[in-house]
Amino acid sequence: MMINTNKTKELIICFSKKVNVTNTPPLSINGNNIDRVTKFKLLGVFSSSDLSWDYHVMYLLRKIAKRMYLVRAGVPTCDVVCVYASIIRSVLEYVCPVWHPGLTKKLSKDIERVQQRCLKLLFPALSYVESLSKTGLESLDTRRDMITQSMFREIKTQNTPFIIC
Repeated sequence: MMINTNKTKELIICFSKKVNVTNTPPLSINGNNIDRVTKFKLLGVFSSSDLSWDYHVMYLLRKIAKRMYLVRAGVPTCDVVCVYASIIRSVLEYVCPVWHPGLTKKLSKDIERVQQRCLKLLFPALSYVESLSKTGLESLDTRRDMITQSMFREIKTQNTPFIIC
């Protein structure tokens, strides 16, 4: 396999106070220096050198903001809930087992506010809990927990390709 040095990035993760990352010599392959980055996007997920998910969540929220107009379409509620689940919630849950366990409470609340805002548009007179009950939806935090736990239960079984015997 040939490595494309133009597409290869170096991300240094180091929490030691004694190590100055800026003094670390650049990585090079076949005489070509590899770009050093503090964050990168791989398969739609942003990772950063401090292992926080702040940038990834900001990216998700910006992406969702562009789709919020779909909730205000003036179509029947059941159709809007279906559109929300397929076009908005799916983005907020994409590969969540990777990043959900590392979320801070603030980031989790920021994500939850998207669903609260959508439900408030549909049911202005109802509370968030009442809106969830009326639509049959769960909180996003609960769903991410279930998805993450389900994936790890699946990994623990012997019938999964993730386990190497």
